[in-house]
Amino acid sequence: MTLFQSDDEQNFSDESIFLGENGAFSVAQLARQIKRVLESDAILCDIAVEGEISGFKLHSSGHCYFTMKDDQAQVRAVIWRKSAANLPFRPKNGDRVVALGRVEFYAQRGEVSFLVDNLRFAGQGALAEAFEALKLQLANDGLFDSSRKKPLPALPKRIGIITSPTGAVIQDMLTILRRRWPLSRVLFIPAKVQGFDAADDLVRALNWAAAIDDLDVVILGRGGGSAEDLWAFNDELLARTAASFPHPLVSAVGHETDWTMLDFVADLRAPTPSAAAELVVPNCREVRAGLGILRERMRNAVEGEVQMARQRLDSLRSRRVLTQPQERLLPLRERVALRRHQARETVRQRVKIEAQNVRTRRAQLLALDPNRVLERGYALVSQTRNGRLVSSAQETTEPDLTITLRDGTLNVTRN
Repeated sequence: MTLFQSDDEQNFSDESIFLGENGAFSVAQLARQIKRVLESDAILCDIAVEGEISGFKLHSSGHCYFTMKDDQAQVRAVIWRKSAANLPFRPKNGDRVVALGRVEFYAQRGEVSFLVDNLRFAGQGALAEAFEALKLQLANDGLFDSSRKKPLPALPKRIGIITSPTGAVIQDMLTILRRRWPLSRVLFIPAKVQGFDAADDLVRALNWAAAIDDLDVVILGRGGGSAEDLWAFNDELLARTAASFPHPLVSAVGHETDWTMLDFVADLRAPTPSAAAELVVPNCREVRAGLGILRERMRNAVEGEVQMARQRLDSLRSRRVLTQPQERLLPLRERVALRRHQARETVRQRVKIEAQNVRTRRAQLLALDPNRVLERGYALVSQTRNGRLVSSAQETTEPDLTITLRDGTLNVTRN
């Protein structure tokens, strides 16, 4: 066997490489040599590569596999789960990115892979281009229309907050809410706000909050950061989930100069998380002062109404109908006396007329009285047996008749 060690190899390792009987490397020796050369190169151990993502796949283990390519070549790339969890955005096919990492050779498969530790968009131009393209698409779908924006409640009873459980953001908002409106209750829904799977976690938190009926308003936010740090809030699925959210939603992402897709879709955009806490609740001191002003206005209004009522009462009291009621009664009394006199005269005249009518009717009845006729020498003839009046001699065949005179009756027998 022949010992062979190149001058270059002496710079990498003290291990000697032994050639076989045919003066050749073994496959394993070749693989180890390639691995030493690649992993010992200062450039390849810490390199930034710009290219387009293709064939992206998120494995169930959490590792990401994809290809970085340009118009002349392509390189296999991998992001281990721990690094993937810290990515500032979710990679997708077609993204032009700058990948930071190192080159590794896997001897078992004979493959060279680019081991990526972090990703960023290839310049602000590409980042802005992706942002504007999604913004235009969502705007065309009507997600930014003001008509679909829900108003915030004036006095919220229960407030939901979706943000990271760590950091100062949640504590700042809780402090402001307690100070400004201690009557409200806060439901905290923890979620990731940065990293590869932050968008999915935010969607989960929104869906969880949507199922709670008694939430009056929800704040979704995080502190400031770079455009890459905030990229999870530009996710399309998150924007569409926020657009269909049933409760009033406040976007509170980053600083005042930071704008995300969530800001356009939410019902209200707050410049900072602290500002969001101030916007969703009133200041109890201002409310108390406002109630004092309203109370004073009500008191003044009531006093004004009472004063006006007193003035009207005084005005009524001063009227002559109340101060000198006899003046009002005198003409009424005279009118009553006149009506009484007229009624008496009317009755008197009516009685006089009716009395005359009675006398006339009496005279008529007396003139028709048969007894008066008898007084003038006439007599009534009737049959004695049945008392029937006889007005003609041929009307009866009875022999016994009765003649009624003015002062008595005579019984006669007909011959």
